[in-house]
Amino acid sequence: MSNRELENLVENEIPKHKSKTDKFALHKDPKRCPVCAAKLEKIGKGTRRKNQCMSCKAVLAKEIRCQHCGTNRVWRGPKGMRCHGCGHAQS
Repeated sequence: MSNRELENLVENEIPKHKSKTDKFALHKDPKRCPVCAAKLEKIGKGTRRKNQCMSCKAVLAKEIRCQHCGTNRVWRGPKGMRCHGCGHAQS
């Protein structure tokens, strides 16, 4: 079994752990979209993740700064805006 098959098996078979102490954990996960928490696809040879979610059409808006943590990691889409760094929703 290749590493890719094993990775797909682990992601699809094992349920995602939900943190009891951090309610924004799903929105901060680098493998998931911060707006809808869907899995982000990889680009090219599979090294990095795309800056656009295929399920909710949210994109990384580098010009917007997060009000809570001050980073430029805010994603904007039809379902709203959310920071990928801290997980907080933006207004």
